[in-house]
Amino acid sequence: MKKPFLFFVFFLMFCLSNYLKAQIVINEVSNANGSIIGDETNEFNDWIEIYNNNPFPVSLLNYSLSDDPGKPDKWFFPDISIDANSYKIIFASGKDILDENFLHTNFKLSSNGENIILSDDGNIVDNYYLGMLQNNNSFGRNPDGSDVWCLFNNPSPNLSNNNSQCYEGYEPDPIISLNSGFYSFNQVVELFTPSPTAIIRYTLDGGFPTSTSSLYSSELLINSTKIISAKCYSSVNKLPSKTVKSTYFINENELNLPIFSISINPEDLWDNKIGMYVMGPDASPKFPYYGANFWKSWDKLCHVEYFDNKNIKQFELQAELQIHGGRSRAFAQRSFRIVTKKKLGQGPIEYPLFREKSFIKTFKSINLRNGGQEYDASRIRDAFMHRILKNTNVDIIEYEPVIVFLNGEYWGVYDMRERQDEHYLESNHKVDADLVDVLKHRGTKIWAQAGSNEDFLKMATKIKSADHKSADFIENVSQALDVKNFVDYMASQIYYGNDDWIDNTSPCNNIRLWRSQNSGKWRYAHFDLDKGLGGKRREVGVNNLAMVHNPIGPNVHSDMLRALLKNTVFMNYFVNRYADIMNTTFQPVNMEKIAFEMRDELDPFMHRHFEKWDGTYTKWLYEIDEMLEFNKQRLPIARQHIQNEFALKNQVNVTLICSPLEAGRININTVIPDSLPWTGVYFNGVPVTITAIANPGFTFEYWGSNSIISDLYQESILLNISSDDKFIAYFTGSSKDVKVTFSEINYNSSIESDAGDWLELHNYGNVSVNLTGWYIDNGNRSNLYQIPFGTIIPPNGYAVFSCDTQKFVSQYPFVAKYTSQIPFNLSNSGEKISLLDYNYKMVLSVNYSDASPWPMEADGMGKTLELKDPLVSLDLPSNWFAGCFGGSPGKQYNPECSTGILQNELLNSFQVEIGPNPSFDFIKIKIILTHGDLSDLSFSMYDYMGNEIKRMNSLAEYEIRIDRDNFSPGMYFIKICDKKSFISKKIIFY
Repeated sequence: MKKPFLFFVFFLMFCLSNYLKAQIVINEVSNANGSIIGDETNEFNDWIEIYNNNPFPVSLLNYSLSDDPGKPDKWFFPDISIDANSYKIIFASGKDILDENFLHTNFKLSSNGENIILSDDGNIVDNYYLGMLQNNNSFGRNPDGSDVWCLFNNPSPNLSNNNSQCYEGYEPDPIISLNSGFYSFNQVVELFTPSPTAIIRYTLDGGFPTSTSSLYSSELLINSTKIISAKCYSSVNKLPSKTVKSTYFINENELNLPIFSISINPEDLWDNKIGMYVMGPDASPKFPYYGANFWKSWDKLCHVEYFDNKNIKQFELQAELQIHGGRSRAFAQRSFRIVTKKKLGQGPIEYPLFREKSFIKTFKSINLRNGGQEYDASRIRDAFMHRILKNTNVDIIEYEPVIVFLNGEYWGVYDMRERQDEHYLESNHKVDADLVDVLKHRGTKIWAQAGSNEDFLKMATKIKSADHKSADFIENVSQALDVKNFVDYMASQIYYGNDDWIDNTSPCNNIRLWRSQNSGKWRYAHFDLDKGLGGKRREVGVNNLAMVHNPIGPNVHSDMLRALLKNTVFMNYFVNRYADIMNTTFQPVNMEKIAFEMRDELDPFMHRHFEKWDGTYTKWLYEIDEMLEFNKQRLPIARQHIQNEFALKNQVNVTLICSPLEAGRININTVIPDSLPWTGVYFNGVPVTITAIANPGFTFEYWGSNSIISDLYQESILLNISSDDKFIAYFTGSSKDVKVTFSEINYNSSIESDAGDWLELHNYGNVSVNLTGWYIDNGNRSNLYQIPFGTIIPPNGYAVFSCDTQKFVSQYPFVAKYTSQIPFNLSNSGEKISLLDYNYKMVLSVNYSDASPWPMEADGMGKTLELKDPLVSLDLPSNWFAGCFGGSPGKQYNPECSTGILQNELLNSFQVEIGPNPSFDFIKIKIILTHGDLSDLSFSMYDYMGNEIKRMNSLAEYEIRIDRDNFSPGMYFIKICDKKSFISKKIIFY
C-alpha cells in the first residue's frame, strides 16, 4: 500500500512544482518608455517586468525571454533568483547585459507591437501580445499576477499594479475628410470619429489639442495655409487618441523644392519662459545673446509632414524639435534639428532624403540649417565645399535645399543636412553605431561624442615617437590611421583657408574624427566650413599650410602631420596628392559647374526668402561669385605655399597625351584625367608616377618625352620632372568592345564556409581588359571602391573582389586572382551593384535580390549566384542559377562540382567519418588518409556564429574526440584542411 501512496505523493509534488514555477509571469510591459524608468546609463529603453507570484524565491536559471514565438529561448536569464512576491525589470535594449541589477535582452521591442514570450527550460510559461502604446504608457496585469490586463497611463515598474487606474484602451484616431496637400482655392474640411463615446477637440495654430481646446461641431473653412490638429477624448474609461494633423497649402504655387511642415505648441516657441525660439529673460544684450532661451538644450514635441519636390506627401511623424547650431542660432531665422524617438510611437524617418545618397533610407535625425555663418550671404558655402569633395577620401555631409513652414507660416529656405553622429557612420559606412568612437576637438579638449578618445591619443603618441625613417613606418601608421583620408582632409582644409579650424589666433575648432571599434582605422570628417574659401572675408593669401605644419600652439593633429612629413614617402605622397586635387577637384571649371548648379536650383525661391529674412538677392549672387573668384586666386598661391614650405625648386607643367588619342588613358599619381590632352602643375623635387593604360584592343609601345626616362618601354615610370614637359604614350592596335560582366555573387555565405562577401567579374571577350582606375559602386559614393592599378582580366579570364580578405583567403587559399578588401559588404537582402569606368560612367550593373524568383540557395545555404548568359539582362532572376557549394571564385562554373557536403577542390587526400552525430555525450571524428602525411592536416571547430573555438595544427592522431562536457548544447561546425582542400561538416550536441 505504501508504493501507490508514495507514487501519488511524488506525482502531486511534481504537478505542484510545475504549477509553482508557472507563477513567474510577465506582469507589465512598455515599448514607449519616454521617461518612465532609466537604465544604468539613464537611457529609456523598452522594458519588461516579470513578477514572482510565489511566497518563496525562485531561481531564474533556464528561464528565457523572446519576441519570436519560433525562438522562445532568444535570451536567457543569468543564474539569479527573484524574491517572493517581487518584481524584476528587464530592459529590451538589444545590449545583452547580464548584470543582476540591470538586465538587458539581446532584442528590442517593436513600437508597432509584437509577442513577448517567457519560457522555462524551453517550455512557454507566459505569452503576451504587446500592442502599440502612446508615450509613457504601459500594459500590465491588475491585480499583479492575475489574468486581467489593462492600459496604464501612469506605469509602475518595480511596484505593484494593484493601485493603478485601469483603462480599457484608447479612443480611435479622428478622421479628417481632406488629405494634406496643395490647393489653389479655399477648402472646407470635416472631422469624424468612429467612436460613439468620443468627442473631437482641435486647433488651427499648429498646437497639439488638449482637453480644453476647441470642441469640433461643424465643418472648418481653410482660406489660408493652415494645419488642422485633431484629437479624440473619451466619455468612458478610455485614454485619448493620438493627435492627427493635416497641412493645407492654399495658393502656394510653384514650390518645387522639398517642403517640411513643422507644427508645435506655440508656447514652446514664443513663451518668454519656455519658448525655445525667443530671447527669454536671461539673454545677454550682445550678439550672439548667450543665455537666451534659444541657447538652452530643449527638446520640444513637434509633428513633421514632408512633401517632395512634386508636392506629394511622403511621410509624417511625431518627433522632437531642437534649436541647432552655434553662434548662427542667434540669427532671426534659426536652424532646427528634427530628432525621431521610438518613445513617440514611431521609428526613424524611412525615406531617401538626399538625392546624392539615395542608398540611405533611414534617418534618426536631420538638421535644417539656416546657412550658418553664411546666413545673409551665399548660404551654400559649407554645403558647396562638402559637395566639391564627394569623389575624394573625405567624409562629407550631404545637402538638399528645402522650404520650411512653421505652424503653417512660410519660414524660408533651409539647408537640409545629415547629422554627423554615430548613426551617420552606420548609414554611410555600414558600421555598428554602438561600436564606434566619435571624437570632437574644440578648444583644448578632445572629447568623445560616442565611445572613447583613448585609442586615438595612444595612436597619436606612437606616430610622434616612432622612427620616421623606418622602412615600415607608413605601413605601421596605416594599421591605425586611414592615411589617404588624413591627407585629403588636411589638404582640403589647408586649401580652403578655413579660419575656424587650426589657426594661429585661436585653439582648434570643428575637428571631427571617428573609427569603428572593430579594428577600424581613424578617419577625419569635415564639419562647419563656413569660414573657408574666403568666408567672412578671409584673405586669399592665408598660409594655412604653415599654420598647420608649425602652429604657434601645439595640437595633436599638427603633431601627427609634422611627424608624418618627416618620412620621405609620406611627404612625396602628401605633395603629389595635394597637387592632384588642385589639378582636378579645385579647378575653376569644376568648382563653377557645381556652384552654379546649386545656385540655379535655389534661384527661383530666394526673392521670397529675403523678403522675410536678412540679406538681399543681389548680395546672395555676389557672395557666390566672390567665393569662386577666391578659388581662382587661391590656386597659384596655394602652390607657392607648397613650394616654399618644402623648399622645392620650382613648379612644372606636365602635359599628358595618348597617341592615338582613343588608344588609352594615363594615370598620374592618384588621378586619371577625364580627357586628354591634359596639363597639371607639379613640383621639381618630388618624383611623380605616370602610367599608361591601354584600352581594349590596344597595346602600349613606348613613351615620348623631353625628360630622361630610364626605360621608355615600361608602362609605368617614376621620375622627377625639372621643367615643363609633355609625356606621350604611344599605342598600337585597334579599338575593341569591352566584354566584361558580373559572373558570380556571394552575398551571404553559409556558416560552414564563411568566405565573406565577394564578387566575380568575367571577361568574355577575346582581348584583355585593363580595369585600373575603374570603380565598383553599391550606390554609396562615400564607400566607392577604386579598382587598383594593374587589374587586368585576360580573355576568358576572371577577377574576384573580396569584401573580407582574411575570410576569403581562409576558404579559398588557392585563388590567385583576387583584390584586396573592398570597403563595403554586399547587402543580404539585395541591392544594385555597378561597375563604373574611370569617368564614373556606368558600364554594367546588377540589381540582385534574396527573394524569389532569385535562387534561394545563395542566401546562406552555401551556394552562390552564377550568371547564365552575359548577353542577357543581369537584372533578370531567370538569368542566374545557384552555383557550386562554396562557389567557384576565379574560374568557370563546373557542373560536376560538389552538390552535397561543402568541399573545396578535389578531396582526394583524405576522407572524414563522424559519429555519433547528433550526440548527448561525445562525437568522434575519424580521418581516413588516402595519401600524403597526417601532419599536413589541420582541424578547426566553430560555433553557430562562425567564431573559431578550437584549433589543432599538424594533426598527430587519426581520431579526434570531442566531449559534450566542454561545450554547450547546440550546432557546431568542424573543418579539416590540407594544403589543397578542405572538408567542412556540421555536428550537433543535445
